Amino acid sequence: MSGSLVADLGIGAGSWLFLTLLACLTLFFKFSRVWSIRNLDLFLMFALAPGIMQLVANPSGHPWQAYVWLFVGSTLWLARCVLDLILTRRPMLEPNLNAAGLACVAVGLLGMMVVETVSLPMDEGTARNPADPSAKSGHVSATVDSPRAKANLHSESVGEVLKLAPLPGSMKRELPQVILRRVLASLAHLGMVAALIFVGWKHFDRPITGLAIAACYLLTPYTRIAIVDSGQLVPAALIVTAVACYTRPMISGSLIGLASGWMPACLGLIALWAGFYRGRGSGRFLLMSLVVLFLCATMGLMFPPLAHWAQAFGARNLSEAGLLSDGSDAPAGSFWSGIDPSYRQPVLIAYLALVLVTSFYPAEKNLGELIALSGALLVATQFWYLDEGGTLVILYLPVILLMMFRPNLSNKRPPILSSSLRRARQAVQWIR
Repeated sequence: MSGSLVADLGIGAGSWLFLTLLACLTLFFKFSRVWSIRNLDLFLMFALAPGIMQLVANPSGHPWQAYVWLFVGSTLWLARCVLDLILTRRPMLEPNLNAAGLACVAVGLLGMMVVETVSLPMDEGTARNPADPSAKSGHVSATVDSPRAKANLHSESVGEVLKLAPLPGSMKRELPQVILRRVLASLAHLGMVAALIFVGWKHFDRPITGLAIAACYLLTPYTRIAIVDSGQLVPAALIVTAVACYTRPMISGSLIGLASGWMPACLGLIALWAGFYRGRGSGRFLLMSLVVLFLCATMGLMFPPLAHWAQAFGARNLSEAGLLSDGSDAPAGSFWSGIDPSYRQPVLIAYLALVLVTSFYPAEKNLGELIALSGALLVATQFWYLDEGGTLVILYLPVILLMMFRPNLSNKRPPILSSSLRRARQAVQWIR
């Protein structure tokens, strides 16, 4: 086959979208409880699909209807995440397929996705994803001044190693950073699925729930649209892994700090998670997250080739996010292109107020509230994010799925400090 699987089978975009919706409803719709929140969430999960499909169909245009659709869908998801705080009753809703069947579906889809991630032609992977920054300049090697082309100047040794790697011949003709980006995206898919299954098995106390979340993640149309977008996949996988390691503040702090350094949309999570660990390791979490974030910023400023490599892998900087002004106009694919920046400032201020409120309320958060508020903050970034804001669905989709399938987690809270750490804290306070 020379093109994509959907095109080669003669299935149009609308039919493919309907088939994914039908698959999710078949596996997870609760026909015995039609008016359940789970069923509403399944339909709400596809609310963004029409807007995304319009952008895929018009890669060079600026259809305002698509962004309106995306912002309306994001508003619904933001309201759903906030509403989750008052949904204390979480009845056990089993999927319509047993664990063995879900494992078969998840493994099969994951294998197909990893193979496609490695073998998909570069131009096709960019064209299908409206959130891919490479789409603004066409092929990754089209512009000599692009960060991806500059990174190629320092990749001779990497290229020699990749020539010996067991990769498809068509992929070896790409730039080394393109190859490594595909490998990074494949590892992110694998890590994401493993972390989702671990959270369901370890923290939700239901292994079948983890399999259901992983299968739903692999079935959604957004995953296949952004199949090679390591810019979204890497921070999303880091956030889910941080949820899996929430009992260890230093590990979760390192992961959230690295996700924030990779994607500025994750910066608000540092304050939220620090509020989650208040009195139970918030100092260790803040220390590790800020140290990792500082190291990312320092290396990006002191080593320009390393910054070019990071951008080639999909990492975003503060200027692309719209948090710093470098004098350039808004990206052509952004909703805010052609609009005075002052109109975006109230939206950003409202987001900062949301970060401040969620970091202090609820005062004592459990894991379920942390997941819901993390999803709310990630969804809220889509309203002010400058570079392709509204299209970064994969960034928050795994957290949304965890919120959809989670049981009652009121007893899942940060661990209490051990006796040795309590004595060390008391000694520091005594010295002060």
